[in-house]
Order: sequence, then structure tokens, then C-alpha cells
Amino acid sequence: MRYFFFIYSFLLSGQIFAQHGYPVPQKTANHLFYIQHSENKNTFVYDAIFENQGILNDSDPVDIYRILYAEEGQKKPLTLTQQKFAYGLKISKIDKNIFQLHLVSYPAQKLTLKLNSNKNPIVQTKLNNKTITLNRVFLKQKDGTSGLSTKIEYMIFYGKDSNGKSVQEKLVL
Repeated sequence: MRYFFFIYSFLLSGQIFAQHGYPVPQKTANHLFYIQHSENKNTFVYDAIFENQGILNDSDPVDIYRILYAEEGQKKPLTLTQQKFAYGLKISKIDKNIFQLHLVSYPAQKLTLKLNSNKNPIVQTKLNNKTITLNRVFLKQKDGTSGLSTKIEYMIFYGKDSNGKSVQEKLVL
């Protein structure tokens, strides 16, 4: 009976975490990760910017834009409010092709932008003592919050672990 309860709980938690029906943005060569949230299907995309072959741009290594799926998939830059209070990044150069990043809205979660062994750009973060190469992030907004007073209930980070296995880690805020 305990085994059945465990399996049922595991399957149910997977359905709670899933975002069925959300579009997946087209992956480019410089794609890092994307963020979606529970309020609509618009997507915030993060791509690496290179100044030369194999060299990330020192002053601005990440291009951030939004895809408005509710408006026929238009690609637009972030609004000033989104940039300053929600989806923008604070970026610090650590070394050649290595940058520390964090979302302006959640500075506690550090991200690292670097090139992997194939010279492809990746972003990694550490959650629950696991290093994850990010693919996407889902934000569950607290009901009844919006605009500048938006509160996040939890974040789910999707990606690959050091063995290349797909993982997802939930961060309750």
C-alpha cells in the first residue's frame, strides 16, 4: 500500500509541475534558456551574444527578448519594467567567457554563463546540491498578484545534470 501511495504521489507531482500546452521557442545556436509563467504563454528567451568566434561579448553577453504567443508569436524586446524589475539580468564577468548572472527579481539564485567543451554557450545553476545546465524555467505566480506587486509561489528549473540526464528542481519561495 505504501508503495502504491508513493507511485501515485510521484505521478501526481509530475502533473502539477507540467506546463501542458505551452509553446516551445525555436532553439537557435546561441540559445541559453527561456522562462515561462503561469499567467500566460508569452515566453522570455535568453541567447548568448558573441563578439568573435568562440568569444562571448564582454560588455553584453546575453540578448533577452520576449515572444508574444498571445499575439501571433511576435518577437519584441523586454519593456523597461520587465528589464528593471522582473526578467532582466545583472551580469558580472568572472573570467574570459565566464559570467555570473542573476535575475533582477531573484538575486539569490546565481547562474553561470560559460562555454561547454564544444564551445557552445550554456547557463548552469545549483539547486538542492545539484548542478543543472538550464533549458527552461517556469514561474508559478501567486494568485491575486500582478504588475509590480507580482509574487512568485515557486520556480521550476528544467535542464540536464552532469551526466546528461533530464532533471527538474522546484524552488519554493
